[in-house]
Amino acid sequence: MVCTISMLNLNFCQMKFIRLIPFLGIIVLIASGCTISSHSMKTPNNYVQFTKTDFEYSAQVSGEATEVKILGIDWARIFDKKYGEIGGVGYIDIPIIGSVIGERINTYALYHMIKDNPGYDVVFYPQFESQVEKKILMKTTKVKVTARLGKLKQ
Repeated sequence: MVCTISMLNLNFCQMKFIRLIPFLGIIVLIASGCTISSHSMKTPNNYVQFTKTDFEYSAQVSGEATEVKILGIDWARIFDKKYGEIGGVGYIDIPIIGSVIGERINTYALYHMIKDNPGYDVVFYPQFESQVEKKILMKTTKVKVTARLGKLKQ
């Protein structure tokens, strides 16, 4: 159909253009994309080297935690989260050297171990023992962590 300037065809062309506006808007939004600006500063690489003699070591200490999940959710800790990992507001901040933490229940066991043995600066090579008991809709996991703790000598 050819649009002419006559009164009948002018209304038809306007209706066609009004229907086309939302599609043009969507195309413009998709084509425009997003812009992210970032600023950074270089900081020096702070590196402190410690040796074995720089620490006082504890005997082997341990901590335990139990997690009961019903339908895949730990209902007891849904609003109460206490971890023993590095960083974050409200956590016990202590470096853990020599092991991958793995599952969240392991951090609960670390939390109990660190809380029961205050005054130490670092956890060395934690070892985790896990017992998993599965039922139809319930999974119970018991974890025991054993490690040596260390504090810097004065």
